[in-house]
Amino acid sequence: MATRSLIGIKLGDIVKTIYCHWDGYPEHNGQLLVNNYTSPSAVFDLLELGDLSALDETPAKCTAYHRDRKEPWGMVEPREIAYDELDAVAKDYDAEYVYIYNDEFEWECYSLDYRSGKLDPVEILSNIALN
Repeated sequence: MATRSLIGIKLGDIVKTIYCHWDGYPEHNGQLLVNNYTSPSAVFDLLELGDLSALDETPAKCTAYHRDRKEPWGMVEPREIAYDELDAVAKDYDAEYVYIYNDEFEWECYSLDYRSGKLDPVEILSNIALN
């Protein structure tokens, strides 16, 4: 079963995001992001792939819907979302986790509480970065 996630970078009041279908839990996608996507340029390189089937250590190793599965770009290209609408978008995508690279050059992780429809911070990213 898939653990869906959104991955994005905060740009003022918006977040440029992509969807990732597999392994969105912090011990996998969170760890890959924290350990391998450590600069804005690295994050932008990742986002330029558009939506992903699977995240990996480098954009070249990721499985991207457009590049690798030939899905139409318009369906999988990165989206710009208002920061205050992230919870609703996560719910629309059935994403369990949301990862945001913030303006302090750090990854934030949130889990979606389906009852309230709100994103709750997950405080484990600093721990998994050491693994």
